[in-house]
Amino acid sequence: SCVSIPEEDHIRITNSDLGVKKSWNFDKVFGSETTQKSVFDEVSALVTSMLDGYNVCIFAYGQTGSGKTFSMQGTKQDPGIYYRTLDELFKVITDRGSEWSYQLSASLLEIYCDEIRDLLAPKVEGKAPKKLQIRQTAQGISVKDLIDTPVSSPEEVAAVLERGQANRSVGRTNMNEHSSRSHLIVQVTAEIGFPDGKKASSKLCLVDLAGSERLGRSGAVGQMQKEAIEINKSLCALGDVINARATKSSHVPFRTSTLTHLLYDALMGDSKTLMLLQINPSADSFEETQCSLNFGARVNNVDMKATK
Repeated sequence: SCVSIPEEDHIRITNSDLGVKKSWNFDKVFGSETTQKSVFDEVSALVTSMLDGYNVCIFAYGQTGSGKTFSMQGTKQDPGIYYRTLDELFKVITDRGSEWSYQLSASLLEIYCDEIRDLLAPKVEGKAPKKLQIRQTAQGISVKDLIDTPVSSPEEVAAVLERGQANRSVGRTNMNEHSSRSHLIVQVTAEIGFPDGKKASSKLCLVDLAGSERLGRSGAVGQMQKEAIEINKSLCALGDVINARATKSSHVPFRTSTLTHLLYDALMGDSKTLMLLQINPSADSFEETQCSLNFGARVNNVDMKATK
């Protein structure tokens, strides 16, 4: 392994062949033995704050094969952030009782080759998926004609997720047998009635980003090569937005990519936003790991001011 964790907020990578040793500090660093429950325990207060009227976004970033989909989705035996979040939301709603009112709905979409696809839309044989458009509303960014399904239990949301994830674009590369070829976004919206009679709307976005990959290592050719190029372009655009925010630039180029445009609310400050940075500790992935950690450090420099 090229990675060591001297302290719970400190990570170090070492490459003796290159004579490189670098360290970073983050809010929390998890080792490979960390459980899904431990990770969720760190973010549970953040995700449930949507029930107080805050917009919340968590996105998983890292090279392909580093475990993003496992952390976000998990398995039936060991669920990830998606399913644990849904269980916790409905638990909090139940605990708050009848003084509060909530109406929740869920949607599931992917950004594939810079186009938005509704993963809950019925597939029509021989017909390409409908291209959806982003629009700006008084409540923030939304997607026109996106199917938004009312949900009243964790089981109903789980059914929505399973239906949509079956339609996600995946492929096999040299670096990942089940490589995600798109960015997956789970959105949960809430209409909230407070005990004092006030009302509010909030949105939770859980984003499983497709992994960055070097074409030479991934072995992607043909359509998968085109997918990889689009994935890398959108992640570069995300990096440009993060750089602009971190340096407090007067111009933030969020419209250069569908991904950054869609995540405008989360990236521009009107949201509680957390990045789950995934890295591969193997020595073979030293360069990718170093790039990911440098990106994470830039994200840490962004000043977010969420409102409700």
